[in-house]
Amino acid sequence: MPDGQSTIAAHAEVLRRDAQALTACTERLRAIEAALEAAGAAPPWLRAAVHAHCAACVTAAADLRTAVRHLLEYAEQAGR
Repeated sequence: MPDGQSTIAAHAEVLRRDAQALTACTERLRAIEAALEAAGAAPPWLRAAVHAHCAACVTAAADLRTAVRHLLEYAEQAGR
């Protein structure tokens, strides 16, 4: 893979890891919510806040995966 392709692919890999991190954040938020609710310690606003943040994380992760796909396609074209 030529240098330009490698650079583009490296950026795509960073974004792929970012998408994975957002997915992990969603899982952690849901676990925190469940633990606090099970302990009877969840504030009334927690559920709505967690759901809003999870939705944002899911959307952002999907957008990053789309960007990864586009970058990898671009890297492939750059090598032609």
